Amino acid sequence: MAHPHLQRLLESRLFQNKLFRYFISAGLATWVDITVYFLAYNYLYQKSDIGIFNVYTISAATASLFLSYTMGLLTNFLITRYLVFNDSELEFHKQLFRYVLVAMLVLALNWVLMRLLIRELNWWPTLARAVSALGIGMLSFVIHKTFSFRMKKGSSNEAV
Repeated sequence: MAHPHLQRLLESRLFQNKLFRYFISAGLATWVDITVYFLAYNYLYQKSDIGIFNVYTISAATASLFLSYTMGLLTNFLITRYLVFNDSELEFHKQLFRYVLVAMLVLALNWVLMRLLIRELNWWPTLARAVSALGIGMLSFVIHKTFSFRMKKGSSNEAV
């Protein structure tokens, strides 16, 4: 049995709003993403670039982004699928495929923005990651709502 305060929150009008639930999902996934990024950048890669077969070098910031983004993506997909867009008419594998397509676009946009913030504006990598995640998150909601988790005709669509 849920705590009475938690139960009231889950039954509240605010929690019934898809946009609110989406931001909870995105917030949790972003927390996972940024936490993994920080740990990977500072401890796993120890701020050092990674050489691949002495042919190509990946910066610690880029390697950390790919790892953190993957973890955040999986977190966000599962929470969004089951908490936000649970009345979608698409099958799981189609949702996942579309979600990953959109995520690749969003990843590319995040990478470009982070590269600009870190290399051109000399921002700290973790701050650049947080800003890019927040800035591109709004675009992500619209695309996922209309493409990745297309709703059933006639379903309640209470959020924008």
